[in-house]
Amino acid sequence: MSAIMRKYLPKLFIQQWIVGVSRANMADIIRKKAFTADIDWIPAENAAMLYADPFLYRSNDGIAILFEDCSMHDNDGKISVIKTGEGMNRAHHKVVLDTRSQLSYPFVFSENGDTYLFPEASQSGKLSVYRFDTATANATYLQDILELPLLDGTIHKHNGTYWLFGTINGPEADSKLHLFYASSLFGPYKAHPANPVREGIQGSRPAGRIVEVDGQLYRPAQNSMYAYGESITINRIKTLNEQEYAEEVHMVIEIDKKNPRNRKMHGIHTINHIDDVIVVDGTVWRFSPALKWKQVKRKMAAKRNQ
Repeated sequence: MSAIMRKYLPKLFIQQWIVGVSRANMADIIRKKAFTADIDWIPAENAAMLYADPFLYRSNDGIAILFEDCSMHDNDGKISVIKTGEGMNRAHHKVVLDTRSQLSYPFVFSENGDTYLFPEASQSGKLSVYRFDTATANATYLQDILELPLLDGTIHKHNGTYWLFGTINGPEADSKLHLFYASSLFGPYKAHPANPVREGIQGSRPAGRIVEVDGQLYRPAQNSMYAYGESITINRIKTLNEQEYAEEVHMVIEIDKKNPRNRKMHGIHTINHIDDVIVVDGTVWRFSPALKWKQVKRKMAAKRNQ
């Protein structure tokens, strides 16, 4: 995106996140360091809706998408599900979790035949876990696992330990990665002594579940140097233990502007996969003066209340 567009688009247009599905092999993408697969974008119902932070799970009748379902009218995100069948039939669109506050990044973790949901709820100041019924797409609260306003909490089990990655809501939400670990999925989680284990607005904040390819761990992370969610860095984890953590940049994933399917699409900040199904999100700019004015008034009110 040019400097002129970065300056004026946010002043005149609404930045709308939508979800896209692609048929590709994530391991091959990491091996080849290239993401050129076609993406089928799921249009939002109207200009006021945001669909973001998609995750995948296996349901009784195929693979389904969990995502942040947010209206700009109230700015309260819900967690919803949509099936990945042909045409993305919105008849299957269902709200899974609504706490009447902002929810996003519905991280899914399956173990011993059970599936759990760890949605981001940083406004509550804590990270909670829900039991998730994949047959009915219902979520039941179990417990709180971390008393911190964690953003984009991402869990990976490695060498018998559960590793929890995330950033902390606040001025450094996009630039300082924190790591926690526990012997149980439900904690208690202990802060890593090297926190923050990574710093910088490029490649710190989580952007999806950790992927293992050829015995190596790869961690997707957001890049927001020029605009929030502009691209994704795939980091290769070099060291992961209770004393040390280290990673290095492996590749960067951007929207392929040469592909006609991606016409008008810009940023990308989440990527997940199951088998050969990959789900991402991206932004499209929509001209909507009424919604833009509503956004401006909301920001002005927030500043007055600080």
